[in-house]
Amino acid sequence: MEKRAEVTGSLVTVGDEILLGDIPNGNSHHIASELRSKGFRLDRIVTVGDREDEIAEILEKSVSRSQFLIVTGGLGPTEDDRTCSAASRAFGRAQVTDEDYCQWLRGRAAERRLAWSDELARLAELPEGAVKIGLEMAGFFLEHEGVPCYFLPGVPGEMRMLLSEMVIPDLEERFPGRYVYLKQVVRVQGLFESEIGRRLRELDCRHMGVEIGYLPQGRENWVTLFARGASEDECRRQLAEACRKVVDLIGAHNVSGYGDDVLEKVVGRLLRQSGWRMAVAESCTGGLLSARVTSVPGASDYFDRGFVTYSNRAKMDLLDVPGELIEVHGAVSEPVALEMARGARVRAGAEVAAAVTGIAGPGGGSPVKPVGTVYIACVTPRVETVEKHLFSGNREDIRGSAVHTALQILWRCLTDDSHIHCH
Repeated sequence: MEKRAEVTGSLVTVGDEILLGDIPNGNSHHIASELRSKGFRLDRIVTVGDREDEIAEILEKSVSRSQFLIVTGGLGPTEDDRTCSAASRAFGRAQVTDEDYCQWLRGRAAERRLAWSDELARLAELPEGAVKIGLEMAGFFLEHEGVPCYFLPGVPGEMRMLLSEMVIPDLEERFPGRYVYLKQVVRVQGLFESEIGRRLRELDCRHMGVEIGYLPQGRENWVTLFARGASEDECRRQLAEACRKVVDLIGAHNVSGYGDDVLEKVVGRLLRQSGWRMAVAESCTGGLLSARVTSVPGASDYFDRGFVTYSNRAKMDLLDVPGELIEVHGAVSEPVALEMARGARVRAGAEVAAAVTGIAGPGGGSPVKPVGTVYIACVTPRVETVEKHLFSGNREDIRGSAVHTALQILWRCLTDDSHIHCH
């Protein structure tokens, strides 16, 4: 078999707006994941502000220890766009005018009846030896001491186009004998990261070419399995074996799915398999649970309706919750949550229903029922269950936790270990 090599590079993202927190650095995530899917890895990602000397220093260091370099941002016509001049400085190249591109820019300016300006002229200035890429946008390529360097715009749509159409194809041609990388995510519900780590403590999959990682992801935990191999088939075999070991140690009943198996998708799949329809009754979550369930394409196959019963009168009128039950126990209580679910199920003529009632804050709490108190009920043809939870955080956090936990309860009510398979 052909010997494979690891191909790693550096990514430099430029912009004060990233360092100041004005915009998220989504470009880094996209570039890293796209490269990995094609057999390339980043061994460093560096963000630097709009200061020419700092950009030049980072570029000089990065190109000296990378097999390829990708840079995004700082390529526009304004005074704070300094990446091009920093590249000239870092690589010891003069800045020269790309005459062909300059003529093209003049033509475009004339078509749009724009006066030629120093700012437009700056766009045509590139480090000596650089090749313009993407006529409609900022970007260029140069090779420095054998290292391909790709300078891409910071605008996400433009960056993605050049990455897909020019950068990755060029890298694939330059490095044909690289490893294949595949990643699998095991989605774990109901276990803290520390407990997952304890259960997997003795598991070492490196002899199979698989690295194990842990990633708290919102309100669930992920175990990430990263395989490196000579072929995609080899990686898939490695991942399947490692996945079986992980699930055995974690417990299949704690694994809700893999990859992009979000809980709402898994719940929908189980409802479809059973031929059941579902209804939802919500108070404090105000329709967020229904929105999560119906975010899945084809949800109309199993989702019938949702009731947003925020007031006590709505709970009584739409869900037939007895008024005396609310008076005795309060709207945020186990009996009311259960009656909300039962009422939604009957009113919709559905097999399954879930209900959420709670205190999302910031006001409305009491010593007995503090802010964050939430009751979640689920009823199916086989089971009725109600759980009390005390969530922390702000109003958005509490509502988000309530929705995710409701989906967890639905999943547990609808599934058993026989549904869990590695794939």
